[in-house]
Amino acid sequence: MRTRRSPEAGFSLIEMLVVLGLISILATIATVTLGGSSERAYRTTMQSDLRTIAAAQEAYVEQTFAETGTATYADQASKLDVNLSNGVQVDLRATVTGWSARATHQRVAGQRCAIYKGTIEAFPPATEEGLIECD
Repeated sequence: MRTRRSPEAGFSLIEMLVVLGLISILATIATVTLGGSSERAYRTTMQSDLRTIAAAQEAYVEQTFAETGTATYADQASKLDVNLSNGVQVDLRATVTGWSARATHQRVAGQRCAIYKGTIEAFPPATEEGLIECD
């Protein structure tokens, strides 16, 4: 013989759907939050590499001035003997009066950071000398 379940035993379909809806909303919020943090980490990596290049440029100028009597900036990152972070590419241009560098990361499409010093056409998005700016 079967026994009948009382209507109070277990959860109703509506209650289960409400719980599943709340779980999916929380999962979406967590995904969006964590996705943004990885982009910020890549941006911070690009900024760090640009700071390293800025310090290396100053050392390069001092070294070339000591060796040749003329201060010149490096026009290639390979001349600066810096180790860039994994995934970061740097474009560098230099003249006798200044230099500009732009960093991109292979994991973040469309985002770039740049810095410049001296009298030179700066890579965008840099607009203020000595300040690393990103778009």
